[in-house]
Amino acid sequence: MISGGAAAGCAAIFTNPLEVVKTRMQVQGELARCAKEVKYRGVFHSLVTIAREEGVAALQKGVSGGVSYQFLMNTIRIGCYPTVKRMLGDDGTASTLNFSRQIAAASITGLGGAVIGSPIFLIKCRLQVASDCSHSSVGTQHRYKGLADGLQQVYKTEGVPGLFRGVMAAIPRLVVGSAAQLATYDSAKGYLMHRFALKDDVFAHFSAGMVAGLVVTTAMNPFDVVTTRLYNQPKGERQLYSGVWDCWVKIWNAEGVRGFSKGWFAHYARLGPHCVLSFVFLEQIRAMVSYAEENQLFERMSREHTEQRRVAAA
Repeated sequence: MISGGAAAGCAAIFTNPLEVVKTRMQVQGELARCAKEVKYRGVFHSLVTIAREEGVAALQKGVSGGVSYQFLMNTIRIGCYPTVKRMLGDDGTASTLNFSRQIAAASITGLGGAVIGSPIFLIKCRLQVASDCSHSSVGTQHRYKGLADGLQQVYKTEGVPGLFRGVMAAIPRLVVGSAAQLATYDSAKGYLMHRFALKDDVFAHFSAGMVAGLVVTTAMNPFDVVTTRLYNQPKGERQLYSGVWDCWVKIWNAEGVRGFSKGWFAHYARLGPHCVLSFVFLEQIRAMVSYAEENQLFERMSREHTEQRRVAAA
């Protein structure tokens, strides 16, 4: 169960700079029909701009929140997925019914992960939007020293409800994302292995992960934009959105389809490698756990056999 969270947490360390870029691109020009100034023009420009103006370390802003969120959320989402899938009757064969079961299992585990990980995602999002240079800042700026300080500040000023601000947007985001990612990965890996006679190795995991990343980015990006906006918005009189539906409507009216596609390429540039790394790490961790369990079983059987021979000799 923990292997799913550990795999995603490892992947988050490598993909965090792209998460910073994606988050900032999603909040720039917020509710503006035509942004007066586009500070971040694409993934490469954003990476260079942030590194030049704030230092290379700024590309790892919110990494503690990113790793913690991925570990906690994916311990539930990925770790519980095989168990829930089997509980729903998936027998491992390639069929339309089993694909539906995979989608249902991924949606259920995604919902649980969204709720449990929401407070950490809230702070992670705000840490990544926060800029050290006023002339390059976008969106609402929150000032936290780190993950723990952010959680403490929100709890002191808004209580427990404040920690779960935006969770109603995070739930459909992760339900849709989980259903697209986990079900697509399973099906893509099975298809590629059957169609091209691939072994169940790193190349098969890499290929299936890239396919899953493309599907999940396209399905998830509009929900991701809404979630980011709700998590990062100011409170009180300066609050921009009253809820999830209000956010969808205001983005549509002010920015149109373009608003929901903001940060898509940065999202895929992060999520494609993240899917690949997560599933490659997951498969390797599972293999190591399985190997360790087999060794423990062999050692136990050897001890039992030795004891039996000793008793027989006596």
